[in-house]
Amino acid sequence: MRQFAIALLALTLSACGFTPLYATNASTGNIQIGQIDGRAGHALRKALLQELAPGLPGVEAPGRLEIELNERIGRLALQPDEAATRTDIIVRANYVFAYEGTAISGRSSAETSFLVPDAPFSDITAQIDATDRAMLLLARRIADDLRIKTASAE
Repeated sequence: MRQFAIALLALTLSACGFTPLYATNASTGNIQIGQIDGRAGHALRKALLQELAPGLPGVEAPGRLEIELNERIGRLALQPDEAATRTDIIVRANYVFAYEGTAISGRSSAETSFLVPDAPFSDITAQIDATDRAMLLLARRIADDLRIKTASAE
């Protein structure tokens, strides 16, 4: 009886659309998003899944989005002892969205800043938060750009 219950649970889990959290290819509706390396890439991919969940205008066939992400950190506003008081996170993405024999490419960027805290190791937390904010902004910009380009292609 126990084996039957386990088999039944396994079948219901596979029927619910469960996918592993760290799967190599994630998709949202009919748009598949390729793997983006690094922690920032994971945050961007997660934000894109949310942004593109409703789909794109004029795109009914399955499509694939590939992104190349570049991240740069700039230290600003140096103190007399040459310690940074402000830091910029600058991210740029080149993307290619391919569907039905059509390829749309583009480039987008985003920038966020944070004040460098005085406490040791809190700089790491502030940098992670700023990176996450930059990825959300970048995902919105990429999704908006794709919406405009696919709507005008109709």
